[in-house]
Amino acid sequence: MNRFKLVKTMLMNAPVSLTMAVVAQVMSLILGHISVLNIGEMALSFVVSYLFACVIGYFIPTDRWGMAFAKKCGAQPGSVKYDILVNLVVNTFFCVVMTIFMTWFSLCVRGHAPLQAVPGGFLEMILPVWVCCFIVSFFTQRPAIRMAKKICGIA
Repeated sequence: MNRFKLVKTMLMNAPVSLTMAVVAQVMSLILGHISVLNIGEMALSFVVSYLFACVIGYFIPTDRWGMAFAKKCGAQPGSVKYDILVNLVVNTFFCVVMTIFMTWFSLCVRGHAPLQAVPGGFLEMILPVWVCCFIVSFFTQRPAIRMAKKICGIA
């Protein structure tokens, strides 16, 4: 097991999973699916999405895909353009997969809705989730990597 990769994945996914949980609750409130914010449901969504995101982040090389894309676009590592392009790939993959999974979990598992409800729920949530998670992950990416290196004793 790659300790650095595990620590980095755990640190990167905490703020993104929290963002997803908050955005989903707020969007459900705005869309009239719920009448009040439910902190318990938000906390459950955070825990489930965090665990699932950590599994995805550890086993699927989205960061390598993002770095390859950024290099192909001519961005230099360490530049803002590079970070944006890497984040574009990683965030898009994560948001699509996580929004499908969390929509299924919330509607079908928790709400007992039929599977046919997932595409509509996904379409309602994907844009606000993607935008908010892109912003959060862009600003937390470098600090999370620095913190993971420090925790793992990597110079």
